[in-house]
Amino acid sequence: MSGRDVVVRAAVAADDPEQVFDVLWQLAPDDARPDASQLATAWRGLHAQAGRRLLLAVAGDTVVGTLDTLVAPNLTHGARPYMVVENVVVAPDWRRRGVARALVMAALDDATAAGCYKVQLVSNDARTDAHRFYASVGFAQSAVGYRRYLTTT
Repeated sequence: MSGRDVVVRAAVAADDPEQVFDVLWQLAPDDARPDASQLATAWRGLHAQAGRRLLLAVAGDTVVGTLDTLVAPNLTHGARPYMVVENVVVAPDWRRRGVARALVMAALDDATAAGCYKVQLVSNDARTDAHRFYASVGFAQSAVGYRRYLTTT
């Protein structure tokens, strides 16, 4: 199968959050897996959030990729919104087959349809293959990003 055998679509509430998480876990495999009730709560919250859309790449009945978007209202740039992209993940057996490209192109189409003036994402410094990919689909490294991870006590 190739990336052409994959359908990109928006996640719906009836999708299985466990299967989606199986793909997402590639980003942080050392993290503890949330229990089913935690996943279900997060899944409902994701679908309830205005401007939020999780794109899935699906081959048959199997989720093979994800890309999470949030269109945020904005007061600058003519009050046009912007899109934030997170959690771009492709299952290992599906990498380098056009899946990530299909996901990104779908997100860019959504951003254009929403009237966004930009799409932004951040990527871990160590993910140099991902950086080359993002450049190949038109993203430019144009900012310095900062994160502060918060812990629960």
